[in-house]
Amino acid sequence: MSETTRKMSRSETSARHTYRRALEKAVRAVCKGTEWRSTDGCMFREKAIWFVSVAPLVHLDAEVTEVAIQIKPMATDPLFWEIVGLPENKNAPLSFRLNGVWTCRAPDLNKIAVREEQQVTVTAGTILRVADVALARIVNSFSLEQFLGVCEERNKKVDRYQSSLVTTLLAMDREHEALMQCEKAQQRGLSGGFQGPDGTFNDMAAKWIKSSLSRATKH
Repeated sequence: MSETTRKMSRSETSARHTYRRALEKAVRAVCKGTEWRSTDGCMFREKAIWFVSVAPLVHLDAEVTEVAIQIKPMATDPLFWEIVGLPENKNAPLSFRLNGVWTCRAPDLNKIAVREEQQVTVTAGTILRVADVALARIVNSFSLEQFLGVCEERNKKVDRYQSSLVTTLLAMDREHEALMQCEKAQQRGLSGGFQGPDGTFNDMAAKWIKSSLSRATKH
């Protein structure tokens, strides 16, 4: 039986919990002196047009650690907050874009296995290097059009990236396409991942876009 399928003992599982907690602290320490920040064991930063987060995923049933690379355009959350009536969130710290409840969901670009070392400080250093390489690739070669494609693909499986998709289209001045996305989702009875006093995200976004288009035609 392989290491990834062997059932771990109670003591081994406990050791995995301990390793995860220690790695969270090590990640926080390794970010000091860099442009990366950390919260709850995750790394994040703003670079060019992107908000990038790197989340270490310590498996509890195997001696495996991965990192999930997640991104979203910096322009998405402010538009989202305007749509849902929470413009004051623009003043929140950058970390709010990672762990705030009312924020655009950032899809995983990929998950990368990292070599685990007994000393968590070494593993954290590896994670930092992986993060730097991923960030450089994103900034140098990833486009908003590609991001839209990722959101559309993820939306086929779970209705939680609609807010990122719609606000990215708005950031690209593609209001009519954004409205069409909302109306299609409304017809399917989808919420877009958010429900408030004024309806679902799709309801609020469609209303906001129509109002914006109406104001534009009057000028």
